[in-house]
Amino acid sequence: MSFPLDRAFHAGHLLLLHSASLIVPRGERHDWLREWRAELWHIRHSLPPAVAGSWRGQLEITAFCAGCFPDAVAIRRCAAPSRHTASIHGSAAQCILCLCAVLVLCVVPARLLTGVRVEYQSHRFRMRSALIAVGDAGAPASQPSISLAQYRVWNSSRQRYVDGLAFYRITVEAAERGAHRPRALRVAHASASLLPILDLPLQLLPALPADSRLPALIVSREAWVRDFGKDPSLPGRLLQIGGETVRVAGVISYGSWQLPGHPDAWLLGEGGSPASDASRGFVIAHLSPLGRATVSGEHVPIEDDLDGTMLDQPIDGPQLVFGFALFLALLALPAVTSMAISESSFSTHRPSFSTCLFRWAFLAAKFVLIASIAYFASCDLAYWNIAGFSPMAEFAQFVFAFVLCLFALRWAVLDQRQRCPVCLRRVTHPAQVGIASRTFLGWNGTEMICTGGHTLLHVPSLPTSWFGAQRWLYLDASWEFLFAGGDLP
Repeated sequence: MSFPLDRAFHAGHLLLLHSASLIVPRGERHDWLREWRAELWHIRHSLPPAVAGSWRGQLEITAFCAGCFPDAVAIRRCAAPSRHTASIHGSAAQCILCLCAVLVLCVVPARLLTGVRVEYQSHRFRMRSALIAVGDAGAPASQPSISLAQYRVWNSSRQRYVDGLAFYRITVEAAERGAHRPRALRVAHASASLLPILDLPLQLLPALPADSRLPALIVSREAWVRDFGKDPSLPGRLLQIGGETVRVAGVISYGSWQLPGHPDAWLLGEGGSPASDASRGFVIAHLSPLGRATVSGEHVPIEDDLDGTMLDQPIDGPQLVFGFALFLALLALPAVTSMAISESSFSTHRPSFSTCLFRWAFLAAKFVLIASIAYFASCDLAYWNIAGFSPMAEFAQFVFAFVLCLFALRWAVLDQRQRCPVCLRRVTHPAQVGIASRTFLGWNGTEMICTGGHTLLHVPSLPTSWFGAQRWLYLDASWEFLFAGGDLP
């Protein structure tokens, strides 16, 4: 092989070594480059002259130079974790980031679940005030007890205590829409005065024809979600209800779940199956100012054998339910864990006021994030399979919120007790110190150290009168030579 070609190969080999050295961490780059260049010189002079000047010899040297790249990657891989994990693993930033990630995982389902939105909207959109359901004094509120003839007599006569009456009776009807599968709905055949009395806003109102004489059907939001798949084009469409063609006039908002009988839809006017005067149903009345002045409690006496039940009962909502559960969890927290953070033995490394303030701010941030996680997680667990308002779902949310808050806050306190007061890293490297049989003669327990070289944590295995709680020992300047590299391995 000619001399210029040999010099070109040598320059290419040196370029490969320099390229591989760029992968090595900066502090070790010069030493490894010198090592590889020395090995290159050795392999060039160890080959026989006949082989070193041939193409086969140059390929062997090139293969050696290319082998430096895997070595450089391995060197960087071994060096990177020691620097990265020492500064991040167990730190306050890592804890906050993990809690934020869990919070995001809980918020996303809460925004997507129908039950959570219905619960929140039910708290906002309630029934009109001063509405009562009239029924027999001894009959359950969920059972129809007023005949159509009795309602007609009331509606035609002047009333002192009410200024509006509406009647509806519930039948189970098959709702057919074109080629779609029929759905069984609890249809309330209601008088035309029902909607003005309820005064609930209608959603998804269609542009009805001016000359439409078809009976109007109002669908509840729960049925719209459950049976019609939240179809936005449903209002204005024609349905077959019990063999009669009706037109969907809109979707009623969330407050309708409070009506007795829990109807899925309302057929207004005279549509639907014919009813006799003896047909029983429900009567909704709106109290006049005089009637509201005589109300005491939830029940309103109307006649000797009739009673009225207030419909606009207060709804707690998910925020109030969670707030009460959080309050109970905070009261119960001292019963399941000690609230004392630790005792301290101060030295030259006593933390500053700003460090102590940051420590308590970190604990407060954990409490806030944990409370937020518990709120959204309890809503997800309670309403994941609920399409409408449910008192049992509210109770389930209360139970889930209480349990999550109690044990998560307990974890936050225990986690805080094992974090260095100076750098807020979790202490590591536990070591057993002392002998259990000599507990009353010498200290016996677990000793852990801060990887930043700030503190030692002494946790007694058996609390005694002289060593009942864990203690922090702040390390002075004489310990600094052990942590010259910054962190323990």
